[in-house]
Amino acid sequence: VSLVEDNLSAMMEVLFAIQRFCVVVKFPRVNGEYIIQAIFRAMYKFDLADEEAFSEWREDESPAREDGKGTSVIQTMDWFNWLDEDDEESEEEYYEEEEE
Repeated sequence: VSLVEDNLSAMMEVLFAIQRFCVVVKFPRVNGEYIIQAIFRAMYKFDLADEEAFSEWREDESPAREDGKGTSVIQTMDWFNWLDEDDEESEEEYYEEEEE
């Protein structure tokens, strides 16, 4: 059971903590992938943060959370594109099943 399960603000705090960590370690690559993207991918894969939390994190522009935000967004752009495409495919499958 996750400590942040069904708690959007707690999920977002974890994502912002990852952002702060990446600032401290200077946004390295691990095995050819940006570490922030790898961590976000794992967070999603293991249901530690949901799509809404990632979306809210990406859209947040609060000055208190701007340190490293631009670099974080750029380095996770491919992952967010995949997430957006996956969401669109899920919606299409849902509507196709409904029509049958």
